[in-house]
Amino acid sequence: MPEYKDIVSILATLVASFAGAWGAFLLENERRKREIEDRNIGAANRAIYTLFNLWNILEQYRKEVLEPHRGKPDAWLNLAANPTIATGEHTFQTSELQFLLQSSQAEVYAGLMLEEQRFAISIDLIRARSLLVLDEVFPKMSAANIAVRQSVPETQLEQLLGIGLTHKLKEITAAIFCNVDEDLASLRAQYAQTQAAMTNLYPKRKVIQIMFEDPKK
Repeated sequence: MPEYKDIVSILATLVASFAGAWGAFLLENERRKREIEDRNIGAANRAIYTLFNLWNILEQYRKEVLEPHRGKPDAWLNLAANPTIATGEHTFQTSELQFLLQSSQAEVYAGLMLEEQRFAISIDLIRARSLLVLDEVFPKMSAANIAVRQSVPETQLEQLLGIGLTHKLKEITAAIFCNVDEDLASLRAQYAQTQAAMTNLYPKRKVIQIMFEDPKK
């Protein structure tokens, strides 16, 4: 029969082994948790950069193209044609952002996808109008010997271009102003929501911060 001191020694060994295994488990668990956090923070940073990229593209277009013609009756015709507006990286990596769907911030995932769709619509409108101007408006004006920026009564232009083309230009131009303005505000709001969501999920971690330019400038 084992003596008391032997039993104590055996128990001490078992406790030490268990403590060592438990400590190793905790360290490994903490390492994996850190890896997941790092991966999710990285995905959020890339999403925020993409949001800023979308905003910056539309903001430059607003300042350089829309503002010079805002409120002017001839904007539908004289707004610059930009068929190859640069978009850069403007898609979100959906696989990286799946963690949001499994968290309490699932609405942020939906919001990011919506911003990408809204941006695509704005770009499609800009390109559609540009193609109309380059492929239909300019050839008709050239055939009528009307120079670029030449002052021509609107009624004469409508007769020259036709009711259908004139209506398309006016509707698409109005939609561009509306969509770009709304998208710029929406992108800023989505950035704030994404920032708040990551702070809620990982209060001890930081994500990149973006300083948006004052839209009045």
